[in-house]
Amino acid sequence: MSRFHETEQALAHVVAQGRCLGAALRVLHEGAEALDLAVGDADDTDAMAAGTVVPWFSASKLAATVAVARAWELGLLNPHDRVAEHLPEFAGPGKDDIRIVHLLTHTAPLRTVDREVGRRFADGRRALLELILKGDADPDWTPGTRAAYLGHTGYLLLDEIVRRSSGRPFEDFLNQRVTVPMGLASRLGGPPGADVVDVPWYGPAELASRVARFDVGMRYPSACMAGPFGDAAEICEMVRQGGTRHGRRILSPETCTALVTDQRPTTLVDESAGRVRRWGLGMVLAAENFGPAAPASFGALGGTACLVFADPEAGLTVSLYFNGNTGAADRLSRDRHVIDALYRDLQRLGLRP
Repeated sequence: MSRFHETEQALAHVVAQGRCLGAALRVLHEGAEALDLAVGDADDTDAMAAGTVVPWFSASKLAATVAVARAWELGLLNPHDRVAEHLPEFAGPGKDDIRIVHLLTHTAPLRTVDREVGRRFADGRRALLELILKGDADPDWTPGTRAAYLGHTGYLLLDEIVRRSSGRPFEDFLNQRVTVPMGLASRLGGPPGADVVDVPWYGPAELASRVARFDVGMRYPSACMAGPFGDAAEICEMVRQGGTRHGRRILSPETCTALVTDQRPTTLVDESAGRVRRWGLGMVLAAENFGPAAPASFGALGGTACLVFADPEAGLTVSLYFNGNTGAADRLSRDRHVIDALYRDLQRLGLRP
């Protein structure tokens, strides 16, 4: 019998119920791999595997955040810089006081233009950037005092800031400073020559348009990372370890602490979620999808298909991918069904207090 038999049963049960096509789970405990499991199918011809190349959806922001943090350490930007200091075209009423930290914490008054960007996702990076630079800020919204999730706008601005300050495309900066040093296969746009799984929809028809099938070739840092989703666990684990992984330093301990420390008021309601949601610099903190993880947990969510988080108190890092986007309620149910089983296994094994 497997040490993680309850977890494996829970993952297989979700697939058997027809709530996704396949699923993959990776668990690291104190830096060592404890479980790397895949069940079900990737598509009509191939089984799901640990190395299956999948779109990360909005969990792409995890990798992008680390690249922005590296740019901070190199002196190319500071979270408290005004966006207009780096992008003078970003001007207009309500925009002068928007700072990089507001992009990373989703507290910038850009929700209206972000919705338009989402509708025009296929227009290409340059067209979307122009839309953001010339668009109006939301009225009656002082930066930092309200919160609403920005799907693409914040990270397209961060892309351009890093692009101009480093003199290279964001995807190259991300590769050179994060993915290549860490030995990861995942890339913005996907690994060269790889086929990216087309994730099916398993939810109410009226919600299907909310989670698009991204063309990862667009290489937007907000949503176009693709590769084995276990790579996301490597990134989270690096941050949990204070910036190092496999003996290679990527970030300083001080930067990692800033990424996972509350950066917006802990009572602030996220208007897109309709509830309080804690946020660090680019990291969601203690999300309900993380199951019984401690308040110190941090990570990222992607579409309604995947999540990755670290639980520092348990020395645990987890990546979970369901090959099937679904409605929000079923997404939370699937996530919690597997993560709760994992924590019960960990407790039975004496790996969690």
